[in-house]
Amino acid sequence: MTLFFDIDGTLLDEDAAEHKAAMAFQKEHAELFLQPPDVFADAWRRLTEFHVQRFLKGEISFREQRIARMQALFAGVGRKLAEEEAGTLFKAYLKHYEANWCLFGDVQDCLQALKGRSLGIISNGDSRQQRQKLDQLHIRELFDPVIISSDLDISKPDAGIFLEACRQAGQSPRECIYVGDNYEVDILGSRNAGLRGIWLNRFGENRNEEADLTVIRSLAELPNVI
Repeated sequence: MTLFFDIDGTLLDEDAAEHKAAMAFQKEHAELFLQPPDVFADAWRRLTEFHVQRFLKGEISFREQRIARMQALFAGVGRKLAEEEAGTLFKAYLKHYEANWCLFGDVQDCLQALKGRSLGIISNGDSRQQRQKLDQLHIRELFDPVIISSDLDISKPDAGIFLEACRQAGQSPRECIYVGDNYEVDILGSRNAGLRGIWLNRFGENRNEEADLTVIRSLAELPNVI
């Protein structure tokens, strides 16, 4: 059996990293962005979600989604950015974002409890950045295979990315488990591919989930349900 994990929102506290980075970036440009920090961070989150989805659908490149996010942000205060300037500004934001990458508090103990088991990663995103996260958080060596959507041009919830992960693990889908925080993308996607999906519902989201679905609120519960 191989136990696959999502990265963002499951192992890495992506929302916190993005929120802190957005507030730090706003502080550096306080003369332009006058709204309360939480309002600014929420606006940045919405821009991120929109343009990252465009990237995952293959409409734009990873670099282009970064440029588009920064251009849209500054357009909101009446400034039109050329690509080069938008790229420079995004690099400044990126430093804050990367500096705030951290694991959820339940991750290390969970991984320790799973020591000796076959673990893998299935993640949407840019391969270089997602692997950098694993390296920076010092957990890269625990996972094999590591499957990132940009390497395959297939993203979750497409069954193809899950099936390729199982193929690389040398196991059938029914022998594999996938743990993720996004019900539609992670759980429905993995189950449709034949894996057992375990929903990490950290924040008590209300869903009419399927009766046979395993739901946990913390990774501390995971070793007892697999």
